[in-house]
Amino acid sequence: MKFKTLLVALLMSASTFSFATGVMTEMFKMKKQLNALTQAENLDAFHQAAEIFVTQAQEAQNKTPISLSAEEDANRLKGYQAGIQEVIDVVKKADSQAQQGNLDEAKQTIAVLDEMKKKYHQEYK
Repeated sequence: MKFKTLLVALLMSASTFSFATGVMTEMFKMKKQLNALTQAENLDAFHQAAEIFVTQAQEAQNKTPISLSAEEDANRLKGYQAGIQEVIDVVKKADSQAQQGNLDEAKQTIAVLDEMKKKYHQEYK
């Protein structure tokens, strides 16, 4: 009986860890793409980095950070998802600006992402 209980506990903790690791992995990927966005020297490079960033952000949005793993955190999870959506919207807006030929304006638009990162990481990390 104790063996079964231990096995169930290990499986549950392993799945929670892998889920949390997935969010962390997506966040690291997003950081890499943010660097690519800020360092883009042409419109194509910016657009490509923006597309990858949005894909990775959407993947992170569909995962649950370890800090929100409890069921009572359902409202906080909605806040986390809304925060990720806000980040996605900023990058999509910047990508649209870049596609219209305004690379400098697009880079100014994404400048707010650093403050958003600080805000949301403090709240949900």
